[in-house]
Amino acid sequence: MHVGDYRFKMFTVERRQVPGREWGISRWAVDVLIRLGVSANAASVMGMFFGVLSGLLFYLTNLNPLLYVAGAVAVFLRSAFNIFDGMIAHRTGDLTAVGSFLNDFTDRVADVFMLLGYGYAYGSSPVWGFLACVGALLTASVRLAGKVAGARMYYGGVMSKPVRMYTLILSVPAVLLLPGVPVAEYTLVIVALGSFATVLQRTWWILRELS
Repeated sequence: MHVGDYRFKMFTVERRQVPGREWGISRWAVDVLIRLGVSANAASVMGMFFGVLSGLLFYLTNLNPLLYVAGAVAVFLRSAFNIFDGMIAHRTGDLTAVGSFLNDFTDRVADVFMLLGYGYAYGSSPVWGFLACVGALLTASVRLAGKVAGARMYYGGVMSKPVRMYTLILSVPAVLLLPGVPVAEYTLVIVALGSFATVLQRTWWILRELS
């Protein structure tokens, strides 16, 4: 096995445990996408698109707060395609180095737009949006740094990627129903502090494994 082959295998043999993969509706959606010719890489890009769209929609809530709902739907679709790309790859056997790269890179792009957009949303906080964005990026960075050092991939933590997305989604009803309360800002405080706590958790797990 070549060094490049080993490096690719090292980054692809581990998958996060996602309950949504076992849902009937997820399997049905993946079947439909495969029949339509959607590849795993295309699904990753589509997930990124919905992440970027969510950020733009959150920003546009300054024109109409009801766009929070559209933003939440876009975050949900980003979450769905974040599951679908891996399911398609394993169902079709399309496990490639390019796919591994796109899977992670598109997630980071989506995180940046989604959290910064939420930070600039109506009644929100750009500062906490920026801090939440930094925290989210660090959770991924420490996971990958640990893998490079020889540890396994650690996807868990109090504010892992799925938790971040559903925290934003579940905040939307409260944002709209409690206009006098800075719910959006509080949401980003939770995401930011939870993300930094997750960085510490993963760092501890990695150091414990490597020591």
